[in-house]
Amino acid sequence: MKIIRDIVHGFVELDEQECAVINHECFQRLRRIRQLALTDMVYPGAVHTRFEHSIGVMQMASDMFDYIMHRDGAFLRTFFTIDDKNITEARKAVRLAALLHDIGHPPFSHAGEDLMPYESEMLGEFPMENPTRYEHEAYSIAIVKEKFRDIIENKTKKYNAMQITAEEVVALLGDEDARDNINNDFLMIWKDLITGQADADRADYLLRDSLHLGVTYGVYDRYRLVHSLTVNQQPGDYNIQLAIKESDWPVAESLVLARYRMFMLVYFHKVRRIYDYHIQEATRHVLQTKYKRETYPTPGELDAYLSFDDYTILYAISSGEAGPHGERIRTRRHFRCREEWQSKPGNNDATRIERLKAKYAGKDFYIDNQAWKYWYKDKEIIIKGKNGNPLNLSEQSGVVKALTKNEMNKYKVVRRFYTE
Repeated sequence: MKIIRDIVHGFVELDEQECAVINHECFQRLRRIRQLALTDMVYPGAVHTRFEHSIGVMQMASDMFDYIMHRDGAFLRTFFTIDDKNITEARKAVRLAALLHDIGHPPFSHAGEDLMPYESEMLGEFPMENPTRYEHEAYSIAIVKEKFRDIIENKTKKYNAMQITAEEVVALLGDEDARDNINNDFLMIWKDLITGQADADRADYLLRDSLHLGVTYGVYDRYRLVHSLTVNQQPGDYNIQLAIKESDWPVAESLVLARYRMFMLVYFHKVRRIYDYHIQEATRHVLQTKYKRETYPTPGELDAYLSFDDYTILYAISSGEAGPHGERIRTRRHFRCREEWQSKPGNNDATRIERLKAKYAGKDFYIDNQAWKYWYKDKEIIIKGKNGNPLNLSEQSGVVKALTKNEMNKYKVVRRFYTE
């Protein structure tokens, strides 16, 4: 057993298998992937990495799992006809999935996603109108299968006496083929701890980002959230879902509001957003001039993909090999936001943009189109009502309901016009 001192969770215990995962070169790469790209250009403390966040998510997911089993273990044992071995194996799979959930991130995390290759640009013989780019989750699944399978499955190693498979881990990460093939209903109820509205990932990064940035916008009651979790079975339904106790819905509300505040005041900060653009363009220049490619390698070229990290691009910037945008990053001469406005979906604001282009004629410009389905997106947080009747958080919380009550709140575009 090894112990890591974490800035959010305190002491985090690791067994031999988890140490082997962390010591793997692919996981060590996460030390060289910043959690928030170049946010330190605005908040100097924002230099934390996907490495520490991944360990934190594992601890948060473990705490959530342990409390639910403490509270509802007797019911789950009977419902799924499981024993201690099944529970121990599920807990281990959850810990490994949480630990590896971000293993596929590109350099500078989300700021690098626009340089991911397209899954396909053709539909038969015809170009696709809106081709889809690979997301980091696809890389995470591929890396777990190819690079971590031996650590997860090698039966000769004493730390895998529980017979965990790589397919069980990637099923929790969203691999639908693996999910359909593993035939483990008890394991799959824990998927929402990894990819849900109130999952361990979100629960960790809000606290961690707030702490490193020196703000309190993302702070919520971590311990109350863990102790609010339960399972719910709808009347007449075989399915089990994770839920929040009815008396504790305000803590779920506080998590949503924490995320709202962090997006408003940090993630969509006008200077932070323009550095996403500058690092993207600097990286594009490096890929084109040094590596003779337009995008990062595909999930089928994992060794080539994993050779890229923040250091690769930062070295090019410091060496003057990242083009004009790299130079802007090196000297902190970012584009300035000249005008900002909210737009309705489908409105391209052509007249306004042409006026701004004319006003700043001769200058390089960038238009940031930040579209989002507001802060309470994806699926609802489920509240366990009386007799097992599920309630949506937006039905319980007037604040959350106000954020989702109309189409303009659910989906809008914020546009910013930047020039040099």
